[in-house]
Amino acid sequence: MKILENVDLSEYSYMKIGGTGKYLIEIEKDREIKDVHDFAMEKNLPIFSIGSGSNTIFSDKDHNMVFVKFKTSDIIKTYEDENFINLKVSAGVDWDDFVDWAVSNGYSGVECLSFIPGTIGASPIQNIGAYGQEVKDSILYVEVYEFETGNFYEIPNLECDFSYRDSIFKKNIGKFAVANVGFRLSKKDPAMPTYKDLSLYFLTQQTKNPSLKKIRQAVIEIRKQKLPDWQKEPNCGSFFKNPIVSNDLAQKLIKEYPDLPQYNAGDGKTKISGGWLIEKCGLKGKDFDGISVHNKSALVLVNKKDGNFKKLEKAIDEITKKVRDKFDIELETEPNLIK
Repeated sequence: MKILENVDLSEYSYMKIGGTGKYLIEIEKDREIKDVHDFAMEKNLPIFSIGSGSNTIFSDKDHNMVFVKFKTSDIIKTYEDENFINLKVSAGVDWDDFVDWAVSNGYSGVECLSFIPGTIGASPIQNIGAYGQEVKDSILYVEVYEFETGNFYEIPNLECDFSYRDSIFKKNIGKFAVANVGFRLSKKDPAMPTYKDLSLYFLTQQTKNPSLKKIRQAVIEIRKQKLPDWQKEPNCGSFFKNPIVSNDLAQKLIKEYPDLPQYNAGDGKTKISGGWLIEKCGLKGKDFDGISVHNKSALVLVNKKDGNFKKLEKAIDEITKKVRDKFDIELETEPNLIK
């Protein structure tokens, strides 16, 4: 394990915002998390597990903590038959590298989640999703290390409390470190994507039964068109969740705004476009003292001019207030804000 001191946390966030971390420890074996835990207890400091930084933003203060980053890299087959394959994948594996590996080997279930930044360990925390797929639909279990007990154990899918961009892990940030994730992927041909953007893409291409590789390539092309490159324009992707509201409220809004993008969320709920709400408030492309609403996707906030955490919080407050005042809807942030 590698111990770093007084690290610039902005280098560990795609938003390029953050103060200093007292310690950051990189581990290449998942069981080394116990050694990191012992180190933190010896120093009497809290411990926090981080991924690639694609969905984490740190405040500008000095964080007197021990941060741990998994650099593990295993993809292990645990079961296989003619229809499915089960895998145990290390938390440190890059998410899109895993999707590429799965698609290249003919395994379906995560192809629409192509080009999402982050690590395997972060995927269940956020229950990442895109273009009609959610990672929860391919997860068998999540193996965690619980800091309070010092134990490793597996949490089955049904006990992970998965919902839209949420999970038991996100509800209990700091309680667990994700060590490995168990997946079940299919060997069957993928179904034709029904998500609007993908359907239109293949309709334009006149492709009726796209292969896994074609679906992956389509998703990558669409995402590149819609989302800014974080290395050129620091951002954490979609900054706000698409709100899920009652069907009654959705119908009321649609009567007033017939062009409102909306999707059936089940259980008497409707998911509506958060980006559309922000755009209708006249905020698309607006700059908040260095933190800007992206000019193509209003769900994305970009660090344009050396923005800091205080400026980011101010931008969040102004955007959520505008949407609340106009639509009576409360926007929720997607990234983990470590204050």
